Amino acid sequence: MPSYNWIKISEKSVLIFLGLVLFWKGGKSLEATWLLTFLAWMCTYVYWWSKPKDNSINPILWFGIMMFVGFTIISFLKSSTSNYGLDEVLRTGSLALIFFWVMRKSNEKADKPFFERIVQVLLISLLIAGIIGLFIYFLQPVNRFVGTFFDSRFHTDYWPNAWADYVLLAWPLVAWWAMKEKFIFLSVLRYCALGLAIGFLLLSYSRGAMIALGGQLVLWGTFVALEHWKKNTFPWKKVLLNSSVTFLIAFGVFFSANAIRSQLYPVQSVGEKVTFSAAEGTSSVSERSQFWNQAWVLSVEKPLTGWGPYSFRFVQPRLQKGVLATSDHPHNVILKFAVERGWVAALIFMALVLIILIKTVRMKLRSNQLFLILGISGLLAHSMIDYNLQFVSVALLFWLMLGMLASELEWKKSFKLNKKLVRFFEVILATLLLVIAIFEAQGMILSSFGRHAEARGELEKALYWYDQAKDQKMSRDMHLSRAKILFDLRRLDEAKSAISDYFDQNKEDPRAWKRLGDILRSLKQSDEALEMYNIAYEMGGKYNDASIMNAHTELLMDANEWMKLEEIKNEYTAVMKEFVDAIENNTHFVALSPNVEEVIELANHFSVIHNKKEAPLYQVMAARADHHSKLEREKIKARSPGYLW
Repeated sequence: MPSYNWIKISEKSVLIFLGLVLFWKGGKSLEATWLLTFLAWMCTYVYWWSKPKDNSINPILWFGIMMFVGFTIISFLKSSTSNYGLDEVLRTGSLALIFFWVMRKSNEKADKPFFERIVQVLLISLLIAGIIGLFIYFLQPVNRFVGTFFDSRFHTDYWPNAWADYVLLAWPLVAWWAMKEKFIFLSVLRYCALGLAIGFLLLSYSRGAMIALGGQLVLWGTFVALEHWKKNTFPWKKVLLNSSVTFLIAFGVFFSANAIRSQLYPVQSVGEKVTFSAAEGTSSVSERSQFWNQAWVLSVEKPLTGWGPYSFRFVQPRLQKGVLATSDHPHNVILKFAVERGWVAALIFMALVLIILIKTVRMKLRSNQLFLILGISGLLAHSMIDYNLQFVSVALLFWLMLGMLASELEWKKSFKLNKKLVRFFEVILATLLLVIAIFEAQGMILSSFGRHAEARGELEKALYWYDQAKDQKMSRDMHLSRAKILFDLRRLDEAKSAISDYFDQNKEDPRAWKRLGDILRSLKQSDEALEMYNIAYEMGGKYNDASIMNAHTELLMDANEWMKLEEIKNEYTAVMKEFVDAIENNTHFVALSPNVEEVIELANHFSVIHNKKEAPLYQVMAARADHHSKLEREKIKARSPGYLW
């Protein structure tokens, strides 16, 4: 087949994937990352096969991107939580290769319409996703608009902030498309489409996204004002008409959607959201501040390579200050890269993005460049208080837009890159990523069979599939599942071996230390079990798993260690009080978790252990936890079910 056809196939594959990945949980699934890896390999291989002597990327930019990828890989190789994070390595390497590909493609004169084709795909995908999102908003209990960023298998897996990030990136390109129309009637229709997009953004109820949107609009207005100030003219009538249509449709979508939803479910109050008196109160602000501080402290401990991709969820709990106040990321893109991949990677990322944005602003802007700047700036602004680049749809669009922006810049001529060397490194990187993805895919499929068998209660079959996938690098919680099944079957030595397999990849997880403590306790190795419980408690179990305190207490009671029980009394009582307060307020839905039963049991133990004067304190705590958990669970049972699933 002629090479020209393969070039077109790779281009169309990117456009099709860009559209379809939005409908695949927003690209949250591992399958989306694996397909992205194949796409990056295909684009890289086809480009260098068809144009082996071509290379139009600035050397400093190329080295910067490759260093960012390199530090990500090094960070993973040195990670102490390597059962997670391989997907981030695959995404980072693949997105870097696609960034190179789109830069070179955008530099080809014959392919200038590629930007327009991306806009067309985005427009169609965004509107379809928005319509799907309306049905979710009308017919499901979730009180924020999520578009297609949801997983129907789990009632908690709705991601409105990720949807908001996607729209922040996409709406400026829709605005560019609207401005291209010259006929008034068709122009009004296009601005109606823009109004729909912004209306879908407003329904996400994301305070950070609203601030970012405001910043985008101010930035857009500033550029437009400066451009027309030089010409000493300003098209007031056109601006007023277009903005009126846009915001009339946007607010019309917002209020009409809420009116329809209110017939089935409660609608979130805008006033409560703005004044931080909604269900989450000010916790979203205070906890973000804690996450940032904790990320800074952790990043300083390992400033060069970080703790490893996706490690924050494991290492942050040791610094935790509240019940279930944990997160998969520190809600800040720079701090996430710093704590997980090291400060070098974080600074490289920011330097590259800022250089591209600043160089673009300093030159005479073309219309498409302005809207690329608006989208990228909006995402970055929101990413300073949240992080959603783990969603392939968001990350792919971001890197495509950044690549298109960088391709139109005039870079100073510096040293020349050896084209053969560039080709060698890119093809090798793409091939290695693809080979790793293929080998890991086998383990993912086998372990998936195990998870499904475990969910059905077929424990022996689950163990069989887990053993088949035992060598999987990205094992996630597979070894913990093996240990749990083996422990329940009282095959304690094998359970201990499974925990050892888990520790080979991750020694930062308090759940594993707790499980090892349970195993040793069953093996009558009390001293060793106590040590494991202490480690689990200090590493993050304190505010996340009340069963650690309970098991520790029971073990001391069985051993008649009354002096040691007296030593831990004050600290455990204080933590119990925090759990009970959290249950009373259902903080992070703790009232729906097994922590309730553990706290009640622990309080009952303490009411027996300590003197009669103190017993009522623990009895009251147990009663409060029991009462408020029942209230919250009854609320869930009484809540109107989803009409779709």
